[in-house]
Amino acid sequence: MKQRIFRKKTHEKSSQIAKEVYDPFANFQGSPYELFIAKFFYSIRKRWKFFLTFVIIISIIGLSYVIHKIYLENLEKKALLEFEELQKNPVLKPGAAEIQVAIEKLDKYVKSYPLDSAKKRAIIKKIQLYEYKQEFEKAAEQYEELAKLVQYPDLKINLLYRAAIYFENSQKYSRALTNIEEIQKLMINNNLINVYVLYTQTRLLHKLGKKEDAKRLAYKIIEIDDLEDSEIKNIKLQVLGFFIHNP
Repeated sequence: MKQRIFRKKTHEKSSQIAKEVYDPFANFQGSPYELFIAKFFYSIRKRWKFFLTFVIIISIIGLSYVIHKIYLENLEKKALLEFEELQKNPVLKPGAAEIQVAIEKLDKYVKSYPLDSAKKRAIIKKIQLYEYKQEFEKAAEQYEELAKLVQYPDLKINLLYRAAIYFENSQKYSRALTNIEEIQKLMINNNLINVYVLYTQTRLLHKLGKKEDAKRLAYKIIEIDDLEDSEIKNIKLQVLGFFIHNP
């Protein structure tokens, strides 16, 4: 009997020792916060190689981000300064004889500074040059490219619409319609803008030989509530006038 009691106490003592070995915080005296801190630093000591590797990796990532950001900021400053110098070149003035030379210089500038901001500057300058020369199809292509680089929906709509009008004027009706369809993928909450877009789409469908689709769209425009908006009423009259001259 005594031996059994002794063995039981010995077993309990061994279990307690084993528990303390596997859980060094079994008899921890302190608040839950102090226990958390103690366990945290214990884990670090126990897995110091893992934590050291983790800290090094995070430090490298953070340093790389900072270096890249500084690089981009310096590149942007250089790009802006060079563009200012580039604009002083007489070749880049609207009306200059050699427009292709100007375009090549702008393309070279973009290759030297692969930044969205540099691309935008170059594209805007190209648009000015093409518009002055009345090369509307090329101007439309640049409006398309610029629309890809902007984030604001209102500005994107404006650029795509200009591209569509220029393509229409260049008799590139399918290309113009593609831009109109891109506009319609964006949220248009303005009735006036919506009417302009629909009217352009109506003309394009008619010019592409899709006359029934164009008529259905025209009825849709007529049904839009103009809320006494004189400009919308004027567009509705233009729609009617278009079908009178283009039955």
